[in-house]
Order: sequence, then structure tokens, then C-alpha cells
Amino acid sequence: MSVKYCYICQQQPFAASQTTPEALTEGEICPICYQPTCRQHLTTVRWRWRDSGATDAALVCRDCQRTYAHRNWDAFNRDWIT
Repeated sequence: MSVKYCYICQQQPFAASQTTPEALTEGEICPICYQPTCRQHLTTVRWRWRDSGATDAALVCRDCQRTYAHRNWDAFNRDWIT
């Protein structure tokens, strides 16, 4: 999914000039905070589904990963690995 801008890049003036079109093309909307994020600022988080025990992963923005906001994302059904 392509994004038009990255909210993290806009917060850092020196990073906004370094954002490449490829990073925006590979960017996604963060499933935690719903902000558009370029590929440079996405990171992978992993969890195990409680009902099946299968592992899964998703890309979230670095801010949500660093503040552990992803741990509140459907915590009833997920056991967080990272």
C-alpha cells in the first residue's frame, strides 16, 4: 500500500528531505495509531494467537513499537513475542 507522506518524517525536518519515493510506495498505515508511515519507519512485531498457537507478524510504526503501544492491540487474543 502506498502512502502520500510519512508522519514521522514530517516531525523530523532533516528526515523529510531524505524520504525516497520508494519508501513511500512501500509504506503503510500503522494498524495501531492509523498514521501513514514510510517503509523506513516501519518495524515488525510478532505475536502468537492464543486460540490456535500460530505465530503471526505485522508492520507497525517505530513510535508504536518503541512505546509498546502495540501490546494493547487486541491483547485478549494475542500473546506478544516482540
